[in-house]
Amino acid sequence: MNITDDLYKEHYHGALLYTYSLCGNYHLAEDIVSDSFYKALTSYNDTEERFKLWLFRVCRNALIDYIRKNKRNVEIDENLSDKTDVADTVIAQEKYRALYHAVEILDDEYREAVTLFYFNDMSIAEIAVIMNKTDAAVKVTLYRARKKLKKLLEVHYGI
Repeated sequence: MNITDDLYKEHYHGALLYTYSLCGNYHLAEDIVSDSFYKALTSYNDTEERFKLWLFRVCRNALIDYIRKNKRNVEIDENLSDKTDVADTVIAQEKYRALYHAVEILDDEYREAVTLFYFNDMSIAEIAVIMNKTDAAVKVTLYRARKKLKKLLEVHYGI
């Protein structure tokens, strides 16, 4: 095993879940993550422990570039049933399904922040770098997202 294999095994599923949460298309997310892994590995110069942050940033930028190039031809969130099937596969434990489905309903900014913080265990500072925001703005976004999630879980899922 080399370091590239270790990085791939450690970060692939998190990057896929993150990218999928942004675009809602599983196959597009797989393509973006695959391309981004190559770009991240060839352009990364820092230590191994910050690779995850760099990878997520590359994934986000690659998706933005893809959307810009294809905005007339692509409806990113075209198949919600695909979204549910993928979420059920990625989130295997039953107790997290209602939460993940509620996260899918959130606005893009809230969904991105929640996914990075709770599902990918990133710090406020790391999320700020990825989202091009200040730490304070990320904290406010997460607060508002949690408030919205609480309301969604109470109304839709009785939790």
